Amino acid sequence: MKTRTFFLLVAIALFLGAAACGPVTPVPATATPTPEPSPTATLTATATPPTTGTLVVEIVYTGQWYRETFNYQPDAANIRHVVLVMPVDSIIQLRGAGWAFTNLKFTPSPESLAMQEVAVEFIPILDFMYDAPGGIVSIELDPGKYNVAAAFIAAALPPPGEDSILWPGVTGGGASNEFQVVEIVAGKTIYFSVELTDKNGWGYLMEVAVR
Repeated sequence: MKTRTFFLLVAIALFLGAAACGPVTPVPATATPTPEPSPTATLTATATPPTTGTLVVEIVYTGQWYRETFNYQPDAANIRHVVLVMPVDSIIQLRGAGWAFTNLKFTPSPESLAMQEVAVEFIPILDFMYDAPGGIVSIELDPGKYNVAAAFIAAALPPPGEDSILWPGVTGGGASNEFQVVEIVAGKTIYFSVELTDKNGWGYLMEVAVR
């Protein structure tokens, strides 16, 4: 009986020794959790304050003569609206906006605005003129006071009859003859409306179109 027990213990010991010497399965490493960002460590972006303001100019023609003579429509190909915006303290001074507008040469949008060949002294004014398609334009400007005026220039249409004569010309009124002062403030939008009529308007006749 003691011998049988001895051999049984030896067998168990050999089994346990073989198991201990077998391949060792590595224990998978536990992933280190990513720490949540601390609210106090988050940088708050500071908005940059605006340095310019916006001027929106709308030109409204309420007359009839240019409608009948030049088929005026705000978006017509032979009509071009122009806004003149000059700093009050500009080194260039005008007796009135009409002196600049009446020397414009009709060029269809989006071509650059141009002066008549004989009006070379007004060419620097083109830097202060803005195209206003359809009679409206939005202009970004530095803060300050500006002289503002507006007008539209009409190109002659083909005469509708044998005895018809049409002239290309410019019309303006109110703010176009005398500048109106607008103050621009950074971060704000100023809306400026100009009404042009036949009563307060003026005209400039250039070449005669005759068929």
